[in-house]
Amino acid sequence: MPTDLILICHGQAKRRDGENHYGWWADMPLSHRGKQQAMLIGERLRNDFDIHSLYTSPQKCTRQTAEWIGDVLRIVPEIEDDLRELESGDLATLSNEEVRKYYPGFLSGESLEEARVPGSETYADLHTRVANAVSQLVNKSPDQQIACITHVRPIVACLQAIMGYTPEDEHKPQFACHTAAIHHLQLNPGGEPTFISLNDIAHLADLPR
Repeated sequence: MPTDLILICHGQAKRRDGENHYGWWADMPLSHRGKQQAMLIGERLRNDFDIHSLYTSPQKCTRQTAEWIGDVLRIVPEIEDDLRELESGDLATLSNEEVRKYYPGFLSGESLEEARVPGSETYADLHTRVANAVSQLVNKSPDQQIACITHVRPIVACLQAIMGYTPEDEHKPQFACHTAAIHHLQLNPGGEPTFISLNDIAHLADLPR
C-alpha cells in the first residue's frame, strides 16, 4: 500500500543574537515570521491532508516548527535525529565574524570538508543517513500520510535518493526548497514514486512579506 510522504522545510530561523549574526550552520530558534509560517503550515496540513505521524529534526527551528504544527493537528511530534541538518561541527556555535576569522575558506565557497572544519560531515554522509531514515519511516507507515519537518539539504538529499541518485552522481538533479515549503510524494512499494507537488508555498500567500 502506498505511503504519502510530506517533507516540510522549517519556518524562518533567527539569524541574529544581540550584535552577532549567524548562518545556516548555527542551531537557532524560529523568528516571529517563522512561527507564523509554522502555524500556516499546520493549517494547510489540517485542511488538505490526513497526517498520521509527525517526525522532526532535533534542531531548534525544526522542533519549534513541528510543535506549532502538532498543536494545530493535535499530534505530538517525534524527534528523528537523522533528519538533522548537515553536521557543521565546530561551526555550530560560531557567528559569521568568527567563521570569517577561523574558517575564511568556508565563506568563500569551500565545503565543510574542504575547509577542514572539525566534527563536520560530508554531503555523502548526509545523503546516506537521511535516505536511510526516511526509508525506515516510510516502510513502517503503509497506507498512511507522514510528515517530516527538516531542512533544505536533507530534503534535497531525500528527493535525490528517492529518484535513485547517489551523492556521487555528477548529474543528480537539484531542487528548489523555500522556507516553510511542502513537498508531497506518494511512494509505492516496488513501484516508481509519484511527485505530487514540490516546493509548495501556497499556504504562505497571505503572509505579508
